[in-house]
Amino acid sequence: MSEYQYYEFQAIDRPLSAADRQALRDLSTRARITPTSFTNSYEWGDFRGDPRKLMEQWFDLHLYLANWGSRRLMMRLPARLVDRKTLNAFLTEVDCATLKAAGGTLILDIQVEEVDLA
Repeated sequence: MSEYQYYEFQAIDRPLSAADRQALRDLSTRARITPTSFTNSYEWGDFRGDPRKLMEQWFDLHLYLANWGSRRLMMRLPARLVDRKTLNAFLTEVDCATLKAAGGTLILDIQVEEVDLA
């Protein structure tokens, strides 16, 4: 079975500068990079970047899919708009999501490693 991985990042709050896009290009020569997105799929090898770091620095949304069942969704949220107490109460009930502070934002990271695709 061949390997397939899909990475997509979206910038909602602000567009990527030319320097930002060049830094992303240094991570992948084949990616589709626009002022608001980074998209790439891999059928061999792997993405050289760290999705969490890309979220902290540039992006607001991230989706990752792999043909072996791994799924990941990250959302960067303004910390001032999130009720941390309520969200933390939910997160203690699930084992597939984490919340990390990054500057004035929070990154909600939801990961499922195995999905029954049958």
